[in-house]
Amino acid sequence: MPSVINYGNVAVDTAARQVHVGGEPTPLTDTEFRLLLHLLRHQGVACRRDDIIDAVWGKQFHYDTGTLDVHLSALRHKLGWTREGPLRTIRSVGFILPHEENASPSVVRLDPFLRELLMSYEDDLRSRDIRCYLRLTPFVYEIQADEALLREIFSAVFALFLQHAPAGAKWEIASRLTTRDYTLTINSSGTCSDFSAAAAARQKAAFLGIPIRMGNRHTSEGDIMGVELNIPIDNQQS
Repeated sequence: MPSVINYGNVAVDTAARQVHVGGEPTPLTDTEFRLLLHLLRHQGVACRRDDIIDAVWGKQFHYDTGTLDVHLSALRHKLGWTREGPLRTIRSVGFILPHEENASPSVVRLDPFLRELLMSYEDDLRSRDIRCYLRLTPFVYEIQADEALLREIFSAVFALFLQHAPAGAKWEIASRLTTRDYTLTINSSGTCSDFSAAAAARQKAAFLGIPIRMGNRHTSEGDIMGVELNIPIDNQQS
């Protein structure tokens, strides 16, 4: 582990236990320093609240999550971080500090993004006579997201159906905009009996704070599996 860890304009000298922000010394309490080190050493990992408390305060102590929120708020203020980033809150899970190169997600136009992914599976779909339908909203919507990770999540879901769907299966992918909370909902359903790949995709989606819901129902033709992703929209429409 290097003695100096750099993240944006923050430099942490672990040996001297000193922190500089924009080249200026920034005094931190011992707890704030240990909290910052834990986050920097777990970049790109969704850190659960209980795990952070155990790492910073120790398992022998019993602190509630309110204590963690107070210290994180003070740390964010001293580092010049805001609620928008770079430290992100993952609802019902904890926090994630993205890798520095991914701290500013790119703008992704989701409809062309989905079409491009489907085209990459065109030969596999045709060879197995799998009928795939893409129902999209009439507009092109943009979202702020890590495109590489988003592609990995969707690819895992696509590969899941291709791996387990029988020949001639029907598979539908739809998007719709819920204007009340500005969320784009992606629904994908098809014939499938294995949840393992979707479960892995669900775990990866948690890194972006994107909730995935999975479910299945039994029919005479086999198990019908559904995957739903709810993606907050930052820029609604072009």
